[in-house]
Amino acid sequence: MELKSKQRFMEAIGTLNPIEDAVFRKMAESIEFCEEILRVFLQEPKLRVVSNHSQHSVTSIEGRSVILDAYCELEDGRKVNVEVQNANNTDHQRRVRYYGSVLTTSLMKKGDSFDKVPNICIVYVCNFDIFGLNKSLYVIKRIIDKTEVELDNGLQEIYISPVNDGSLIAELMRVFTESDVYNLKFPVTSEMKLRFNRETKGEKMTEALRGVYEALREEVDRESMKAAMREGMERGIEEGRARGIEEGIAKGVLSSLVSLVKDGLISVSEAAKRADMSEEDFKKYLE
Repeated sequence: MELKSKQRFMEAIGTLNPIEDAVFRKMAESIEFCEEILRVFLQEPKLRVVSNHSQHSVTSIEGRSVILDAYCELEDGRKVNVEVQNANNTDHQRRVRYYGSVLTTSLMKKGDSFDKVPNICIVYVCNFDIFGLNKSLYVIKRIIDKTEVELDNGLQEIYISPVNDGSLIAELMRVFTESDVYNLKFPVTSEMKLRFNRETKGEKMTEALRGVYEALREEVDRESMKAAMREGMERGIEEGRARGIEEGIAKGVLSSLVSLVKDGLISVSEAAKRADMSEEDFKKYLE
């Protein structure tokens, strides 16, 4: 890895926070971790997770696969997809809609009636205030226009942001996003984060942490490659633009000289000299 990549990598490795994709997916292998964070995010203290899958792959009808960061089944039958998002560089609502659709179709069997469509919840955990309203929790509801009538089609959308509004969610998000923050209110999350960080700084690295380490390194490498490609493309565009300007100026000057010769205002010899070419070459433009 180049120097900048190594620096970014070591910074990432030094702060193994759950908001990082690789770290979250490793932690999501623990059913206790999933249960602890969902009780807070869904504001249901007695919620029970009966099964969990990290990096769960689902395929749409067209055959396009998506990888869910964490997929959980709750005691009440709900299916929950938890996604962590660091970059605000995509249409997040449409992404949530697509993930919900793919997950729904993957759970349906051929011939099932619509009353078999499962209840699905997408929890979208962001490292930024996704809607800019200074809230740590955004619950999306379907309301009939000009009424307070709420409709339920079985899809629940919840967006979490790191805004510090004094809520329990805000406290958990500090553990998710701030390197030196641990909280006894979230013992599983804090203990796993602390263990990851301690073991990474030591000489011996567990297989679990090695997986996180490698995933983070690959992520840094990908970002470095993207940055290099963008830089190369921008440089090529700029050089092309400069060449285009130069060629345009040259063509404009040549066209003016041809017009001056045709109007008898200057000689072919003078025009060729100004165009920095031989008289024979210049005469070709007069034909």
